[in-house]
Amino acid sequence: MEKHSNDRALRFYQEVLGLERLHYGLWRPEDELSLANLKAAQKRYEDLIVENLPDRIRSIIDVGCGTGVLLSRLKRMGFQAEGLTPDRNQQQLMQAQGLAPIHHCRFEEFQPQSGYDCVVMSESAQYIPLAGFFGGVRTTLNPGGHLLVCDYFVLDGARGILAKSGHNYECFLKAAQREGFRLAKSRDLTGEVLKTLELAKVTAEKIRLALEIGTEKFRDRHPFWTRLIKLFCRKKYLRLQEEMVLIDAQEFAKNKTYQFLLFECREVAQEAS
Repeated sequence: MEKHSNDRALRFYQEVLGLERLHYGLWRPEDELSLANLKAAQKRYEDLIVENLPDRIRSIIDVGCGTGVLLSRLKRMGFQAEGLTPDRNQQQLMQAQGLAPIHHCRFEEFQPQSGYDCVVMSESAQYIPLAGFFGGVRTTLNPGGHLLVCDYFVLDGARGILAKSGHNYECFLKAAQREGFRLAKSRDLTGEVLKTLELAKVTAEKIRLALEIGTEKFRDRHPFWTRLIKLFCRKKYLRLQEEMVLIDAQEFAKNKTYQFLLFECREVAQEAS
C-alpha cells in the first residue's frame, strides 16, 4: 500500500465519473452497462460486507478505506469504527467529513493502541505483502476477532500482466490456515463483478474515440508533428495497449478469482482462553 500525495484515481472516480465508491460492484444478470447500474452494484457490494459482519462485534478498522463511504455507514450503525489509509488526500477527505480517527500509514506499519473485533479489507489485502500479513492482522485483533476480506486473487497457472497483481489464491488460503485463521464463510463473486470490467472497457473505448475525434483536425493539418508525437509516445502507447487486458472481463476470469472471505482468528481465541 503506497502513500500518494495526489490520488488521481480518487479525483477521476469522484469528479469525472461521479462515483462515491472506488471498488468493484456486484451486478445482476439483467443489469445493463451504465454508471447508474455501477453505483447500484457497488452499493450491493457494500451491503454484502455489512450483512456478513460477525455477531457481537463492536470495534472495526476499515483498512484501505477509500472515500470513507463504508466507514461512515459503520459509524451510523453504532460501531466503533476507524479507518486506515496510506493516502494523505483520502485521510484529509474523510477527516473533513468527521470520520476520524483515520490512521495515515501502511497496514504493515500500523501500531494499534488497542485491539479491534474485526478487520475489514475491501480491495486492500492485495497491496499488503503476504509475508507477515496474518501476523499483522493477529496483532490488530482482539481475542476471537475476525478478518473480512473482499478482493481478487491470482489463480494457479495465471499468465501475463494479470498474474502480477494480487495474491495467489491458494497461497493466501494456506497462509491463513497456517497462521491459525479459520475460514468461517466464503463466496465466489467472480461472475458478479465482471460487468464492472466490461463497463470500464466500454468507457475506455469511448474516451479513446473522443480523443481521436478531438485531435482529428490537428492530425490532418500537422502530419509531421503527429508522426513526431507518435514516435515519442510509442512506448507509452504500447504499454497502454498491454494494460488494456486488465479490464478484459474474459481474461480476468481466466486468470483471477474475486472472493468474499470471512476468517476467525482461532489462535487468538485459544491464547485468550
